[in-house]
Amino acid sequence: MEKAVLFINMTSIRTTKRRGALVNADAFSRSLSPRERDGERGKELSKLRSVSSRSRVLANATASFFWSACLLTTSLGSAQDLSNKLPGWISSVAFSPDARSVASGGSDNVARIRNANTGEETAVLEGHADYVAAVAFAPEGRSLATGSYDHTVRIWDLASRQTRHVLKGHRGVVMSVAFSPDGKLLATASLDSTVKLWSTGTGRLRGTLRGHKSWVNSVVFAPNGSILVSGSSDGTIKLWDVRSRRSKATLQATDAEIRSVAISSDGKMIAAGIRYGTIKLWLNQKPLVDFKAHESDVWSITFTPDGSKLISGDGDWNKPGKVKFWDAHSGKLLGSFEHSGEVLSVACSPEGTRFAAGGWDRVLKIVPVNLRAGARSP
Repeated sequence: MEKAVLFINMTSIRTTKRRGALVNADAFSRSLSPRERDGERGKELSKLRSVSSRSRVLANATASFFWSACLLTTSLGSAQDLSNKLPGWISSVAFSPDARSVASGGSDNVARIRNANTGEETAVLEGHADYVAAVAFAPEGRSLATGSYDHTVRIWDLASRQTRHVLKGHRGVVMSVAFSPDGKLLATASLDSTVKLWSTGTGRLRGTLRGHKSWVNSVVFAPNGSILVSGSSDGTIKLWDVRSRRSKATLQATDAEIRSVAISSDGKMIAAGIRYGTIKLWLNQKPLVDFKAHESDVWSITFTPDGSKLISGDGDWNKPGKVKFWDAHSGKLLGSFEHSGEVLSVACSPEGTRFAAGGWDRVLKIVPVNLRAGARSP
């Protein structure tokens, strides 16, 4: 059996469009490095770190999309390659429960649904007044939740492509959204330092979880639905009892910002993607492994469906991003895939045979991948 890596890229399709970006100048000055402050890209990136919007800058956005295929495996296989275009950078990607569709949200203020096999755009969900930072499919696959820089959350009916509920209450950018396993609750995480729980049936607020001392960047339900996990820029992960709305445990991860959190399918392992490139894992709330995974911020992290592997995405504004695959128990690197720009979001398909990645370069990639035992990047 010969190890092989296959890359196929189609011609990118480009378009230029002017977009407005709301920036908090104070947060921008405090949280960015001097190198970031000097760049036009830093002006727009500061939106990811702003609590409120006070001033406006305009940026030209070059949009490109190309469907790419990569095979990391112990034997050579085939890959389908298709192309289309996206008009803005991508903040979030998610597979539908049946793996037939991929949702993305980004700087064009809309959520887009695409056929995960052909790349055909099947829906454009318009309604937000600012960037879409987060997307998530409901467990039954008929609804989509989106979180935005406009401080609102929307629950969409995918059959009619209409908004079912507009959820208002956050006072900052909504960075992450997650449905409970039974689909009855939606959790939202915001730069206002809170997590909120909403009824998906009525759209009513069920509770506000307070305890983090800084922005909450990521939230995910445990598989049994009784525990909610949140990660914050205060360097902590909190485990919340969904019924009582109280914190059950706090995991001190780091002094640096936690960008993303994930939980394994058995609910035993928690992973954190951290600023400056660190990944940390806990088993039964006890530290398992802590390692330097990337050279830049780990913006997104997720487990494969069986919980045995991790997929992480990184990015630095002046370098290509990378998606890496890890053994979840040992932290051993199993493979890597280079993205043409900063990777802001990664998602694994429900069957575990593909991943999606999107980011600053406005490129959405869906990649067939089979990392068997012993397979490594060349």
